[in-house]
This record gives sequence, C-alpha cells and structure tokens, in this order.
Amino acid sequence: MPTNLEKDWHLLAEGNGEGLHNCFNFFYDDLYRLGFSIYKNPELVKEAINNLFIELWKIRHKLTYVQNIQAYVIGIYKNILYKTYSYNKSVIKIDEQHFSISNITEQSYETILIMQQQDKDLKKRLENALNTLSERQKQLIKMRYFDQISIEKIAVETGLTERTIYNTMHSAIKNLKDILILYPIAMGVWWLIIR
Repeated sequence: MPTNLEKDWHLLAEGNGEGLHNCFNFFYDDLYRLGFSIYKNPELVKEAINNLFIELWKIRHKLTYVQNIQAYVIGIYKNILYKTYSYNKSVIKIDEQHFSISNITEQSYETILIMQQQDKDLKKRLENALNTLSERQKQLIKMRYFDQISIEKIAVETGLTERTIYNTMHSAIKNLKDILILYPIAMGVWWLIIR
C-alpha cells in the first residue's frame, strides 16, 4: 500500500501543485538540517531547497520512475546545494574584485571615470532586463527578494498558489539570467541587489 509520500510524489509527477507542496513540507526540515550541517548558512540552505523544488517541478515527468524517493531527493539536493554555494561564492568574489574600496582608491582619476561609466552601463542593462518582466513577475520578485517576504505570505497577500508563485519567479529569474549571462559582472550586481 503506498505511503503518503508516494502518493504526493505521484501527484507531483503528474503536475499537481498540492503534491509539490506536500513533498516540500515532507522534506523541508530534513533538508534544512542536512544543508545547515554542511554550510552553516541559513539563507544559502533555504535558497538551495527552493532551487531543488524548482528543479523537481521542471523534471516532474521523470519522477514516476524513481524507486527510492528519499535517496533520490537527497542526492539531487546535495548537488544543488553545492552548486548554490559555488554560485554565491563566485558572486561574492566578483563583488569583491569589482567594488573593492582599496582598488578604487588606488586607481587613477581616468580609471575611476571609466569605472563610473561602466557602473552606469550596468545599471542601465539591469533596468532594461527588469523591464522585460511582466508586472506580475516584477511584483513577485520585489516581494520575495527586495521586501524579503516568504512564499507563504506572498501567497496570502496575492491570492496566488505557492506553485504559481514558484513557477512565475522561476520564469522571471531564468529570463533575467538569459539576458544578463553575457555580462558576468552585471549578473553579480543583480544578484547582490535581489538578495
């Protein structure tokens, strides 16, 4: 007889948002403890868990073939946790290299002017990228990353399901990444802004 997890897993595989939500709730505490035991960074761990469930939603059509659900989820989570850590580390490195005060003070006047112009260009690119998003995408990005509102509270405030919020935000972030991928420094600035 199937367990609740197996039922929810099959609902998730069928594209049912309730299955996604229930699986998220089932795994969240264990995944949080595992991630925190490795990296000791609550925000990084939460981000990795969100990334995991976004990934599971994207590959949901493959999930019906999974036999050991818990081992499968933990295996993917460890990879995503490491990728999230590596990405954040590279963004911080970009930030330190690009915005270091000591670097600015040691530069010539001409170099400082060039850097200021580059910063203006980056801001313009970021503004243009954000303007490609729909009003709903902008609203959700602002609530989640600028206002630091949890997904649950966003659902209550907007009347949207958590699944819709995850999907909309995932699509928005993907669009921004696609636009900014040619500008690694811009990507680092954008990431620091939304954090």
